[in-house]
Amino acid sequence: MHLNHFRPRSGPAEVAGIVLIALLPSTIRAELLYFAKGGRVQAAAEVRGDSVRVEAPEGIIEFHRSDFRKVVPGYWPPREWEQRRKTALAGDTSARSAAAWWAIENGLTAQGEAMLRAIHADDPRHQPTARMIAVLDRLDRACKDPDLDRFRKALGQSFELARGPHVILFHQHGEADVRERLDLLERVCRSFYLVMASRGVDLPAPTTRLMSAWFADQADYQEFLRANHAGVFLATRGYFHPTFRAVVGFDAKSAKDQREAREAFSARRLELDRLEAALDVMPARGRLRIAVTGEPARTVGRSDARDALDRLRRDLARRQLILDLDRGSVDQGTAAHELIHQLVATAGLFRAHDDAPHWLHEGLAAQFEVIRGGRWAGIGRAHDLRLPDWRAIRSSPRLVPLVQDAGFGHGYDRDVYAESWALVYYLRQRRPEEFVRFLDLLRGPDAETARGPERTLKHFATAFGPDLGAVERDWHEFLETVRTPLEEFDAERSKE
Repeated sequence: MHLNHFRPRSGPAEVAGIVLIALLPSTIRAELLYFAKGGRVQAAAEVRGDSVRVEAPEGIIEFHRSDFRKVVPGYWPPREWEQRRKTALAGDTSARSAAAWWAIENGLTAQGEAMLRAIHADDPRHQPTARMIAVLDRLDRACKDPDLDRFRKALGQSFELARGPHVILFHQHGEADVRERLDLLERVCRSFYLVMASRGVDLPAPTTRLMSAWFADQADYQEFLRANHAGVFLATRGYFHPTFRAVVGFDAKSAKDQREAREAFSARRLELDRLEAALDVMPARGRLRIAVTGEPARTVGRSDARDALDRLRRDLARRQLILDLDRGSVDQGTAAHELIHQLVATAGLFRAHDDAPHWLHEGLAAQFEVIRGGRWAGIGRAHDLRLPDWRAIRSSPRLVPLVQDAGFGHGYDRDVYAESWALVYYLRQRRPEEFVRFLDLLRGPDAETARGPERTLKHFATAFGPDLGAVERDWHEFLETVRTPLEEFDAERSKE
């Protein structure tokens, strides 16, 4: 069975560091934001004078420079792309191919596709590009709807329908959220096929749309699982149901941690509204006692009271931003993860689900679940959640037991999923040719008669060599060098 469970975060840890804000020019583009009161985010932002305008999931939020410990430009692929595109177009086929692949790996699927088509137009004999263009042409063919009635009846709820080229979404959400989710699913779908084609694995494109359902409430999602023989997965955030060949998930806003945080924010907002109302009727030379939760009570004049109110509202906006980005990481990451399970099954990457081990299914899906700043970040960089989980594993992960699927059963185990992500990430990054050979062996004709952990271990040793101890050491040494974009910047600053 396929499942994914993201652990919600209360917000990234506070980061120590020197104050860079005063050194910034009057207007910059910024992406790495370190809040003075704790938390760091990767999001598009613009600094103008003393104002820092952050592009949040719900719209622009304006902060003051003093709200940040560090504001760092760079590390935002959508803004880097234009210069990379211009440089690549002035270069040869190799330079343009590298740019296209960089775009695809960083979640800029449409930009990568456009570059691939430009390469193909100029050099149609370039076989790596021609292979991916063939995949894109297949993906551009129209899909029809599957039979919806059985799945609709099983959902047991009232849903609206929204369609993308390859996905049909049953949903209980607003137009903007639905549009964002369909865009995500379509980009992940196309990227999956391009990644596979780039390694010589050509898969048939969908001819019917892939079904997905997005519940508004966690309780309704769990009721669906209970009613459809999947009750052991109640703790998951999303699930690919093999019988319906459909993905189901729920809005993270309805989870207990998010719901409680949002209720606390609403209470704080009411407190601040009452404070503002008192300010509005306050005499010019009057004094106002400010007493709000979590703040020391004090009596101040009108100007100081206004400054305090503005500061408290910006701090609430900080906390709300971190919560919203966490929600996006959970919702979008889960949707991307489960879609990969769905694509693996429907595209026939393996003859049957059991032809591949659980760690490979889960590790491959985890490559696609990275969300940064509210946008899908592609598959090229380290995972902001799985990498810390890997580091937190107490005992050194062992390769052979993992290859043989030790630790997998009914339910979610954070450590085993972190190991699965880490192993597939290592194989993709350091051993790509052997990794493809391993996939080919698993896809081979012996699957029907020899499924199981021993077959997997035999094919793994054939693909990567018999000295699995050496592979394990190289795997661990590689992961010691892996950093997220935020960590890379911290490491660079520590050297200065």
